[in-house]
Amino acid sequence: MLDKKMMQSTLKEIKELREELLEARKLAAPDHPRYASLINLKHYMILRSENRTKIQEKLFLMSLSSLGRSFAHVAASVDTIYDQLSSSLGLKMISAKETEAFHHITIPESIELASKNATALFGGKASAKLSKQSTAIMVTLPSHAAHDDGALIRSLAGAGVNLFRINTAHDGPEIWQGMADVIGDINRSLPEQEQIRIFVDLAGPKIRTGAICRLELDTVIGSNKGHKEVLIWPEGHKTLPRRNDPVTREKLPAQISIDNTLFGRLVPHSTIRITDTNGKKAHLHILEKQGGYFRAMIDKKVYLGDDTVLRYGDISGIVLDRERQTDPIRLFAGDTLVITEEDIEGCSAQHDGTGTTLHPARISCTLKGVASLVKVGDRISIDDGKIGLEVTALSTGEITCRVVGAKANGTLLKGEKGINFPDTHIDTDAITPHDLKNLESVIGFADSLGISFCQSPADVANLQQILESRGRGDIGIIAKIETAQALKNIPQIIEQLLLSRKSGVMIARGDLAIEVGFSALASIQEKLLDICDAAHMPVIWATQVLESQMKSNLPSRAEVTDAAMSGRAECVMLNKGVFAVDTIDVLRTILHDMHRMFKKNRQLLGKETLWEKG
Repeated sequence: MLDKKMMQSTLKEIKELREELLEARKLAAPDHPRYASLINLKHYMILRSENRTKIQEKLFLMSLSSLGRSFAHVAASVDTIYDQLSSSLGLKMISAKETEAFHHITIPESIELASKNATALFGGKASAKLSKQSTAIMVTLPSHAAHDDGALIRSLAGAGVNLFRINTAHDGPEIWQGMADVIGDINRSLPEQEQIRIFVDLAGPKIRTGAICRLELDTVIGSNKGHKEVLIWPEGHKTLPRRNDPVTREKLPAQISIDNTLFGRLVPHSTIRITDTNGKKAHLHILEKQGGYFRAMIDKKVYLGDDTVLRYGDISGIVLDRERQTDPIRLFAGDTLVITEEDIEGCSAQHDGTGTTLHPARISCTLKGVASLVKVGDRISIDDGKIGLEVTALSTGEITCRVVGAKANGTLLKGEKGINFPDTHIDTDAITPHDLKNLESVIGFADSLGISFCQSPADVANLQQILESRGRGDIGIIAKIETAQALKNIPQIIEQLLLSRKSGVMIARGDLAIEVGFSALASIQEKLLDICDAAHMPVIWATQVLESQMKSNLPSRAEVTDAAMSGRAECVMLNKGVFAVDTIDVLRTILHDMHRMFKKNRQLLGKETLWEKG
């Protein structure tokens, strides 16, 4: 039996809430291009401006619609609850004229609008069905995707990719255009709604560690995990390519040169025996000769120095030249690291004969002026949180830090790794001069552009103005949310995005987790999904989705659960990996199963077959 007293008190609270929502009409101009979404966003913010838990509980006890499922159509849900309570109490319901004056979007209209916004960005066919949810799949393209006549892109497209991501932080215009040409060729045979979209990620003001110096140390080749490739050059081959190719970012094989007598005796399918600087023995198996060098595989991790002995049959030889090795800056908890704005190469700490530190480890930072922004006690994170620091002292152009987070056996500090300052507000333009230069190379084929490290509505407005001035206001704009400052400004960022014909939000969980703390990420990604739902704004769920599956073809249980949660978003992004095609199959299966059970945050009540036999 219904509790009449509870119904009356609940109706009173709903009426008060409705009056607050009516005031929101003053907060948005009726001529706004996406007025319905903007006004609903304002309604959502009013709804969430107070603790509504008690009224939610009362609605649940009366089996009425929960406000927790109303985010995409707040006013319509409030009116529905108002009428349900009024009808049960024999009171006057809201007239059609009053509803029209409320200027709210109906529940079916909100579902249709959200679907249209998603398909405008990600492709596919819009659906207004209450029980229909779909999530597009986006894959990041590696450097080599532009080669081999686009075989990789074609296989990924065949597996069901809806969008490809081109990351302008890597490669260059020629490779980006090559990728786009392959996608364009695929699209020529597809109907418009099934054509694959191109999302171009502008690099933005990513703060990174500088280069690390290279020393004439014992060269490490091979691996504890098994065979590794080595290139063997003849005497006189002094210029050896770097292990990490600066253009493709791909690791090249280790390389050495040996004396001509030994080199001249080598033949494919033979073996060189090695005794390294530590007396460890290993075997270098010759595979084939290519041009002026031999390809070989080594079976163990060894250290090659001036005293390394090579034996081949009845002759012996030495390593004449080897790659300069990166100075191994290994940091332990309690160590000191100096981050400098000087354009220097990073180096490890220097100690005297007693182990006393003469000079701490140093590394440069790509952002000039950062030392004037941080404070003593601020946290700094390097390489996606692998190294945690705390600022202990400041001087002109330098930040002295204590290492507070590292592995028990130390963590290697590497060059060109991201640096995060979660306690520091760094006010930089999201669109850098380098981004503007890159934009000219991609504007002809990009369907959408990502603003990396978007922190304010001004960042969005800047790109909107740039695109309009070039006659490309049709390109979608996606704000990547990855800083604490962006979270504070998220309502204003979304309002600015609503001025674009196509727009969306990426929850970039990599840098965002560093900024807000890993434990807070779960709740924050939910809050971002909710506010975007209120603005009918499509969301991309990004970073480390099924990462183990991509690399080893076997996902962790936690990754499967995370992938299932990604079905709440309109698009999920996979990074590059060897097993990308297999991962797409796994992800599509997970999303299909979840979409039969949920639409956004609303559970669907289809027939349950879990316990059926047969």
